[in-house]
Amino acid sequence: MKIEALEKVYPIKRGPSPHTASVFSFENEGGQYYIEKSELTTRELELFTEVLFSNKESAFDTLPSGSYRIIQFKTADFDIIAEQLSLIFPNIVKIKKQSSDYGIAIEQLAMDRLYDSEMKQTLMTFCQDLGVMCTYYIGLFSDQAELHDIYQTEKRNFDQGLSFSEALIKEGLRQVTNRQLSKIKQSLLLDLEAQELIQHLYQNDGNQLQTAKTLFIHRNTLTQKMKKFEAKYGLSLTGSDLVLLYSLMGYAQR
Repeated sequence: MKIEALEKVYPIKRGPSPHTASVFSFENEGGQYYIEKSELTTRELELFTEVLFSNKESAFDTLPSGSYRIIQFKTADFDIIAEQLSLIFPNIVKIKKQSSDYGIAIEQLAMDRLYDSEMKQTLMTFCQDLGVMCTYYIGLFSDQAELHDIYQTEKRNFDQGLSFSEALIKEGLRQVTNRQLSKIKQSLLLDLEAQELIQHLYQNDGNQLQTAKTLFIHRNTLTQKMKKFEAKYGLSLTGSDLVLLYSLMGYAQR
C-alpha cells in the first residue's frame, strides 16, 4: 500500500520517531515514519505491526539458524557506535538503527563470546573511548526462531530500565504476599540512608571499595553501615539479597 494513501486516513508523521512506548515506527521505501499508537484501534495497530509494516522479517527472519542475542542502545550517537561496533565485537552479524536515538546489534553465539559481565565492562569502556553518552541492554542468547518474541520482552524491560533478573523479581513481587517482605518494604520507604546504601552497592556490582569511594566514606565505615543494616533488616547487602533489596526498594517506591 502506498504511504500517501495511508497518510490521507491516518496521522502518520515523517522522520525518525522519538522512540517512546506510545509510538509505532516503521520504514517504507527507504523513508522513516511513525504514528502514535493512541490514534489506532487494537485491530488497526495489529494491521500496521503484523501485516503492513512488520519488521519481524527484516530484523530477524533473514538470519541463519543458530543462537543470537540482541544488544539494544539508546544514544543520540548511534551512527558513531555502529561504525566501530563490529571491530570490537566480531560476532555481531547485523546492526540496525531503529530511530534517531535507538538501535540494535545482533550477535551470534560463538566460542569466543564475551560473558555478560565482560560485555558490560567492554561496552562501558567502548562508549567512554568514543566520547558518547549511551545506555544499553544486553539480551540473552536465544534460538533464531524465538528472537522476535524475546526482543519484545527485552525491549519492554529496557524501556522500563530493568535488567532480565530485575524484571522477573519485579513481576514476582507483584504476585507474592509475604508479611516479612511487606515490613521490609515499608521500612525501606522511610529509611533514606538504607536506600542510598542499597543503590550504590548495587550500581557498583557489590564492590565495597568502589562503593565506599562513591559514598566518600572509609571502607571500614561502609562495613559498619552494612553490619548495622543486616542487624536491622535480617538481609545482607551482598549476592541475591542485594538484588532482592534493590528490586524491593524500586517496587516500594512505585
